[in-house]
Amino acid sequence: AGVEQLRHWHSELDDATALLRQAVNDPSPIVRMQGVICASYMGTQDAFKTALDVFQHPSGGHLNYAIRCAFGSHTLKPYWEQDDQYGIAKLLLRSKASGLLKEPTPNATQAQFDSQPELKTVKLACKSERMQFTVARFDVRPGQPVKIVFTNPDATDHNLLVVQPGAWEEVGIAANLMAKNPKFANSDFIPADKRDLILHASPMIGPTRKSLVHVLRFQAPSEPGVYPYVCTFPGHWIIMHGAMVVANNEAEAIALWKSTRRKIVQEWTFADLAELADKPTDVSQLSPQESRKWRDLGLQSFAKANCTQCHLQDGVGVKLGPDLIQTVKRLKGDRAKLLQHILKPSAEIHPDYQMHLLLMDDGRVLSGLIAAETPKELHLIPNLAAPNQLVKVKRSAIEEQKKGNVSAMPAGLLNVLNKDEIAALLHLITTPTPRR
Repeated sequence: AGVEQLRHWHSELDDATALLRQAVNDPSPIVRMQGVICASYMGTQDAFKTALDVFQHPSGGHLNYAIRCAFGSHTLKPYWEQDDQYGIAKLLLRSKASGLLKEPTPNATQAQFDSQPELKTVKLACKSERMQFTVARFDVRPGQPVKIVFTNPDATDHNLLVVQPGAWEEVGIAANLMAKNPKFANSDFIPADKRDLILHASPMIGPTRKSLVHVLRFQAPSEPGVYPYVCTFPGHWIIMHGAMVVANNEAEAIALWKSTRRKIVQEWTFADLAELADKPTDVSQLSPQESRKWRDLGLQSFAKANCTQCHLQDGVGVKLGPDLIQTVKRLKGDRAKLLQHILKPSAEIHPDYQMHLLLMDDGRVLSGLIAAETPKELHLIPNLAAPNQLVKVKRSAIEEQKKGNVSAMPAGLLNVLNKDEIAALLHLITTPTPRR
């Protein structure tokens, strides 16, 4: 109420700007909403600059609407319309897009489910350009009602599958295999042959789908355990996963969680492994039998590090990522550079696999590879599993375009391998497949 009064009495107060700054930075979104509305009543350049602080805080719902109205008002718009040095137009577009992340109004049955006193509500989103969920783990009691509000503000489509304990890799691999069949290119990538392992599943949500939000409602399993959740868009499952821990108490939850953590050999750095690049194993000194064992160890390491989910080697794997033979040729066999690429895949992204992010004039954010360009259009490949399916985007509808800075290949893949396994993997990738 005090902020509302500031609308009408600001001209009589010496500290009006200070009071406005306090309002637009208040912990309460309602107070921030009143503050930004007040700025439009004040209409001064100081009020405009002070109101910019509202973009430093979370927004949504009525606050988003108030922000768009205030900065689009006849009193504040003149301060940025001709010279938008503050990027207000882009901020307002993002504000508009975030309004699409609103949870759908529940029907009667859903509202009854949500009214349960023991309901566990989890707000789980996708991190933009990170291929990660915002929640890595949450705990529930056996049989407890669970509501997951799943939102996707990312420029790439994602889904959410809750699966049986220990099943996330099997389900993820099955979804990857779906990518080989063109008819599944625009599917939800929920493998039908693994339905017995999937407890709950959302459809794909995101910029190329019908919605950016999906709500899952279910009763937690009666058996204690670690129930993974995962995005099964091809290749994403390797890094984009978390866990719902079903336990009777906190101590049991911690014990269950620790028991399922994947064993990390070491968080390898280039300095740790430089000798493998400088002094590779001389397989010419090995017997044919030893040489085959060395290559077999490389293939085992290739699978163990999950390279098979995006690359093809010796007939093993899926060809979603760059051709490894061509990569080695491009690097001229430089094992040191290859090792650096594996350790830090986002440091240099192959130009043929460089994702582009497009902020559209309707607030949407699209992503994909640019297959072709014309003076009026960009031809975008949003899904690597369907390289022939293009989306034509009018240049006039693009507010901002930039290159994605995160590779689809996650870092840390080598951390599950020991030094001998890494040496064998490098040998496998950098030497031709022997004739059988």
